[in-house]
Amino acid sequence: MDRHVEDFAARGCSVAVVSQSQPAELARYQPAQRWKVRVLADPQRRLYHALGLERTRPWIFLWPPVVLGYLWSLLRGYRPRLPRPGEDVLQLGGDFLLDRQRTLLYAYRSAHPTDRPSAAALLAALDALRQAKTTGSC
Repeated sequence: MDRHVEDFAARGCSVAVVSQSQPAELARYQPAQRWKVRVLADPQRRLYHALGLERTRPWIFLWPPVVLGYLWSLLRGYRPRLPRPGEDVLQLGGDFLLDRQRTLLYAYRSAHPTDRPSAAALLAALDALRQAKTTGSC
């Protein structure tokens, strides 16, 4: 998502990433990662629950599309780490667009751990929302 921050900014939007990690854990990674987006900690996963994000089953990690998704990520340089205490590897993620009043405009809830929309898909959804609504900034 870091590579597309400017694309979202050009549309009047900011990007935030919510993690289930503890704030201290995120602070440890910030210098090495040099994230361009705001990263927020939600170790109790309150926002995950509020947005209807579900947990998956342990055997999902043996499903070929998930295995291939992780292999593809490894080839692109992603290095997984072991979960820290309190982190739930079965917690699924999602991608959401909200307006300035925090009204949910778009929701993509992941069906499995490697199921995420591309930045291009999110930008296209944002463009469609903005076309439908003339005040569409977030």
